[in-house]
Amino acid sequence: MSSLPEIVDLVGLGFGPANIAIAGAVTEAWKENPSFPVKTTLFIERHEIFRWHPGMLLPGARMQISFMKDLATLRNPGSPYTFLSYLHSEDRLLSFINRGSTIPTRKEYSDYLSWASAKVQENGINVAFGHEVVDLEEGPEDTILVRYRNNRTGEEKLVRARDLVIAPGGTPRVPDFISPFATHPRVLHSSAYATSIGPIFQVLSSQSRPLRVAVVGSGQSAAEVTMDLRNRLADIPTPGGRHVVDMLIRKGSLKPSDDSPFANEIFDPASTDAWYGLPSKRLRDNVLAEYKQTNYSVVNPLTIDALYEIVYDQRLNTSIARRTEQDEPQDPIINIRKYTKVASIRLTEDSKANEGQPADLLLAPEASRTHSEGQFHLTLSNMVTADITEEKYDVVMYATGYERSAWLNFLKHTGIGKHFGLSPATRKVNLLPTTDLTDEVSDYSTPDSPISESRSPVSSSTNTSPPTSPEASMFNSVQFEAELNNELYVTRSYQLLPKSTPRDGGKSLVPRIYLQGVEEATHGLSDTLLSVLGVRSGEVLADLSKRPVA
Repeated sequence: MSSLPEIVDLVGLGFGPANIAIAGAVTEAWKENPSFPVKTTLFIERHEIFRWHPGMLLPGARMQISFMKDLATLRNPGSPYTFLSYLHSEDRLLSFINRGSTIPTRKEYSDYLSWASAKVQENGINVAFGHEVVDLEEGPEDTILVRYRNNRTGEEKLVRARDLVIAPGGTPRVPDFISPFATHPRVLHSSAYATSIGPIFQVLSSQSRPLRVAVVGSGQSAAEVTMDLRNRLADIPTPGGRHVVDMLIRKGSLKPSDDSPFANEIFDPASTDAWYGLPSKRLRDNVLAEYKQTNYSVVNPLTIDALYEIVYDQRLNTSIARRTEQDEPQDPIINIRKYTKVASIRLTEDSKANEGQPADLLLAPEASRTHSEGQFHLTLSNMVTADITEEKYDVVMYATGYERSAWLNFLKHTGIGKHFGLSPATRKVNLLPTTDLTDEVSDYSTPDSPISESRSPVSSSTNTSPPTSPEASMFNSVQFEAELNNELYVTRSYQLLPKSTPRDGGKSLVPRIYLQGVEEATHGLSDTLLSVLGVRSGEVLADLSKRPVA
């Protein structure tokens, strides 16, 4: 008889900033409280090493938050995992003070997170890099059986988790018109920009003609990418023309983010309490809409100033050239095309490289193509005048934000999905606070809170797979509509609440599952951001401490 898999008190899916913050809080609890029930940990991360948004580590790019909103300061200013502790350990504390800003660069913050990742491991946290979780099932002795796989060898392992924390991160939001070309090497989400654009331009530069790049989006990432593209294109010689970067935005102008002190209070822990306690989903949606301008489709005012200075200088050069009858500088041009919607996209072959082929052959996006073959034809619609134009581009960038549903696409295919009313047929869920539970919702039991009242591999950036087809008989079931759209409840301490009795009867799920970074609907705008990592890790830790020591 084979022995049962090892029991681990806390298993984490993903090892990004959210789970690093929790790991740090756990190691501090080990020192401060010998009876703390979490004695063993395992965090499972699909990347081979720690990585944090490598595709957006652009030269000079700065964070949007103070260094004090780090992994630990707001939970414990004396923590060994604060940004100040990092600076001190790297002998840069005085230099950072002398630079006169509380805002670190993105490169430095990424290095801080990498340092913290290594430090928690030095202090006893176990991390399986290069692995991804492929299934969760009910295990013996009130555990969750976690099956995870080595990405290199394919070897699978099993552990039993007493509690689970899922921190999946975001996955690129892909607009419908991009979907057929999402895997094309010259169609990039901003998250892959810095790690991919160099090789693309290296190949395209051999064409000896002006290059054209489209950037879809009107937020911070879109603005940063647009300016960086201009700088990179300036290093590519071109005879008889100028490189062009078109920024395609649906608005009439780029909008500044509101980072004023009063608006920023929406990211405070007290605002999380207030948001969670709002008496209805309608009110929560209204507050979300009110504060969208602090975070969504907006640009930092300093970035707007820098971008406008470039556009203004282009206009100045045109004016001087017209008056003096001299040639303009051949710097790349940035155009901001406002009120512009992309209606469609198609890829045509380069007729010079493919003589004898139809000049306007529509290619299947999945077809094998080099970096340089053909151009993208974008059909653009002006949302004010309804004018339709078509433009050709060599590269299409889309800075369209992130989806936060990968955890659902994974969980609904696992053996424990039934405990939350999930099945492979589930299309979407509404996350609700437990304060919305009513007497009519009788299949949940609310835990005490110390605060207030096909299987797809999962990792720090959870992969998704199409749901398996439901049985034909399900379409005749009265439960079918409920299967497609579910309401799930989340406690104030970020625990996903299981049903008292699963769909197939049987025992309720005993291990607790915590979600990180996906509860904007219940916990507010800051939930997907770095601002609350320190406080949130402390809240999860307090809830974990309620489990009796095994």
